[in-house]
Amino acid sequence: MKHLLYSLILLSLFSCKQSETERRADYKKKALESDSYKDAVMNLKRVKDVLDSVKERKWDSKIAVFVYNNSIADQQHQVQTIEEVEKGMKNDTGYLKATLLRITNQMAAADSANSR
Repeated sequence: MKHLLYSLILLSLFSCKQSETERRADYKKKALESDSYKDAVMNLKRVKDVLDSVKERKWDSKIAVFVYNNSIADQQHQVQTIEEVEKGMKNDTGYLKATLLRITNQMAAADSANSR
């Protein structure tokens, strides 16, 4: 009888844990498909394309600074030079991970608020 009870308790604990993992994976999948994440990816691509054009001397470096400040940088991280743009773009994967985490947390919070 004890073994059956302990088995049921363990089963319920592991099934709840798996459910939470599946839920997190579902939020992450939805976040990857969201418009906000796609916008972040497009912003990175746009800045990289502008940087390439500046390096080929097709465009002025002020354009790259403008595009970076208006698409990626927040108010505390505005840049002034092309070197700062290049430095900021070295952390592009960090920007995408932070964006993905923010969207995932927003979805989880909205789901939690709706379930109450």
